[in-house]
Amino acid sequence: MERRGIEISWTSLWRIFLILILVVGLYYTRYILVVLALAIVISSALDTPLNFLERKRIPRLLGIIFIFIAFISILFFLLYTVIPITIIEFKDLFNNLDKIESSLGGFFGISKITEKIEISLNDVSSAIFSGEFSIINLLPKVFENAVLLVATIVISFYMALYRNGIENFLKAILPLSYEHQFIDIFHRSRRKIGKWLEGQILLSLIIGVGTAIGLKLLGVNYGLVLGVLAGIFEIIPFIGPVVAGGLAFLVAASQSLMLGVYVIIFFVVLQQIEAHILVPVVMKKTTGIHPVIVVLSILAGSQIAGFIGAILAIPFVVVIGEFVEDYAARKYRQPTL
Repeated sequence: MERRGIEISWTSLWRIFLILILVVGLYYTRYILVVLALAIVISSALDTPLNFLERKRIPRLLGIIFIFIAFISILFFLLYTVIPITIIEFKDLFNNLDKIESSLGGFFGISKITEKIEISLNDVSSAIFSGEFSIINLLPKVFENAVLLVATIVISFYMALYRNGIENFLKAILPLSYEHQFIDIFHRSRRKIGKWLEGQILLSLIIGVGTAIGLKLLGVNYGLVLGVLAGIFEIIPFIGPVVAGGLAFLVAASQSLMLGVYVIIFFVVLQQIEAHILVPVVMKKTTGIHPVIVVLSILAGSQIAGFIGAILAIPFVVVIGEFVEDYAARKYRQPTL
């Protein structure tokens, strides 16, 4: 019987070695890659307003400065007005969860959730007061996160200012045969990511503000907190609005059953307005990803890398989708024998 061996050339060994080095390098530079990815997402969202300001003959540098000043002003406004009130309402809501559950007959298990949260808070408090918690151990982590935040803002600033910076970088590192393909995929992905982020932020703001105003007019307690939660949950298609509406119903039903019915009617009307008016107008040029894939991507991203993973999940799926579409288009254009 003839024995066959497996021959491995030196070229294959070098390729395996280089791939291993690349994988190790990516692992040790993962924080840099996260900062770069976040900066690309932020700068992509800034493209549309910057292009609008440029058409109004405002230089790109002044446009970026104006946008950052406006963002910081809005942030400080929220910190001194909306956020403190929201925290007070949330604390009051948390303290009254038992009363809400008892008024609803105790069918929803709210007390169990409250007990778990209280146990976690007590564990943290005991760790702090027993000396197990050290501020010295916490400082490096805080400093690291602050550095990453500042680096993300600075890189986003320069990426938005020099629109062809990443394109020139790709030209420098990519082989000539792949240059046009990868740059084209990058431009399409960045355009879709920017449109998705712009539309999602605007949609979350509209739903959040609309929910808060509507619940306040109906006389529902904690309307501001519920509005903030509705805006946050709006990021998750299908599930988010249902969760926000369910929470609002529980709070309203604890006041009166008829008010709970009014809240259900309000959310049904709000969802109809969103589905037939807001989404077609605001999200008409979004990523085109199916909502189920969006939900699964956010869940997977949050499991892998927490909050940052949930943010980068959609951009990652967009890039993968563009590569798949490009491969399918090239395969379709190839002549068949």
